[in-house]
Amino acid sequence: MRAAQIIRFGDWRAVAVTTTAVPEPGDGEVLVRVSASSLNTVDVVRRDGRLRMLTGRRLPQGLGIDMVGTVERTGAGVQGFGPGDRVWGIRSDTAGMKNPTGLTADYAVAHAHQIASAPHTLDDVQAAAFAVGGYTALRALRDVARLQPGERVLIRGGTGGVGSAAVQIAAALGGRVAVLASARNEQIARDLGAQEFFDYATASPALVGPTDVILDTVGTDLLRWRRLLTPQGRMVGVAFNSAAGLATIAASIVFGPRRIRTFAGEPPPGSLACVTSFAETHGLRALVHGTFPLEDLQDAHRTFDAQALRGKIVITVAS
Repeated sequence: MRAAQIIRFGDWRAVAVTTTAVPEPGDGEVLVRVSASSLNTVDVVRRDGRLRMLTGRRLPQGLGIDMVGTVERTGAGVQGFGPGDRVWGIRSDTAGMKNPTGLTADYAVAHAHQIASAPHTLDDVQAAAFAVGGYTALRALRDVARLQPGERVLIRGGTGGVGSAAVQIAAALGGRVAVLASARNEQIARDLGAQEFFDYATASPALVGPTDVILDTVGTDLLRWRRLLTPQGRMVGVAFNSAAGLATIAASIVFGPRRIRTFAGEPPPGSLACVTSFAETHGLRALVHGTFPLEDLQDAHRTFDAQALRGKIVITVAS
């Protein structure tokens, strides 16, 4: 089968599509024939070599932490899934990242708790684009920040992969949504549900004003924006591509309840099923910057490196 891999550490030329054996599902695991997968920041950070302390230096390493497809077969002990079921999944644990086969491949193995039925309201490309962003945004806003109806919420980077999902989820939760993004993306943000829009190139925190909840998908100037929080305000940071940003989040513990919260790692069991239900109930959609067939993997990475993305890059896998 074909699989996307990191074959050396570096720029977009460090990835390749290689041929490898179809993985076998073990106990509790599911083999999925993949239709589509998305390109996430963690893929690029790993490719650059910035996560070698976690994933090690052994190559090749498989690419892709999300996918949508159909169940091919199951390992022993799997209940609730069978051949032909349409599913989506997220496998973002460190062990999975060290594996030579990720989820951007013709076939992928994931544990049964890492997958869920894919939303019937989203096609395969949309589902692949929404999986990680939808999970991240729903957990950040509903479970970590505990956004309440009527509260003002600021989404920094509201037209990226996570941000575009967050705008819709915040609106569905009853928040008054303000977006900070590039001026060229204002109409996109408003179409997603933003009630206020601020151009990041010109808007200062003072212009944006007090807010109850801040979801930061950018990772810079965190303390400067944290000052906007109301007395009971909460801020959640979900950008993990900057050591300085992570250090700022850790140091913010001195602010007690008004610290910058975050979370990382494998989604808890049942999380993705909650995203499926929420997406179907509220008619959520993904913002797709572009699609690339698996054989154009390097072009997908080169496009990601160029920045200025509107939503997610999706890699179509089904042959």
